[in-house]
Amino acid sequence: MGRSHALAGVASLWLLAAVPGGLSGSGPLDGISVLAAIAAFGALLPDLDASRSKLSAWEVAGVRPLVPLSAMVHRAWGHRGPLHSLYGLILVAGVGGMLIPIWGWRPASALLLGYASHLAADACTRTGIPFLPWRKRRCWLLPPWLRISTGSPAEDALLPLLAVTALSVLLVHAVM
Repeated sequence: MGRSHALAGVASLWLLAAVPGGLSGSGPLDGISVLAAIAAFGALLPDLDASRSKLSAWEVAGVRPLVPLSAMVHRAWGHRGPLHSLYGLILVAGVGGMLIPIWGWRPASALLLGYASHLAADACTRTGIPFLPWRKRRCWLLPPWLRISTGSPAEDALLPLLAVTALSVLLVHAVM
């Protein structure tokens, strides 16, 4: 679900916090709120291949600019295809790398961490994710008895944990 992925993306910034100066910079995109927004956006990106995702529902002045792209990607590959695989992660890493001269390394890292958090979360579900697209083999991070269903009460039970983790990253950085 979009809310779980967005929170997981923000929570993933603890990895950036582990790097000296990882969450504190002087650039215009280095503020913790901007990094959190970029990580949340990155965490929602893989679901552009879903027919109804949070990103495709995003509106600007009454227009949903990502609907055509989302529809095209969904028609071509369906949900949990290339965007949910190593290929998608490599693509986002490449785009992030190209954005470093413009954005700086922190925002590019936040985008990649958010994206990776989505893949990790989906790899904890019963459906899993494809390691490589167009292969039937799926990958999981948890044993079968611990995997959850998307949208289930188990996912809802994880929301407070994700929220506390995300809030902790934001508050600890705000205090520093």
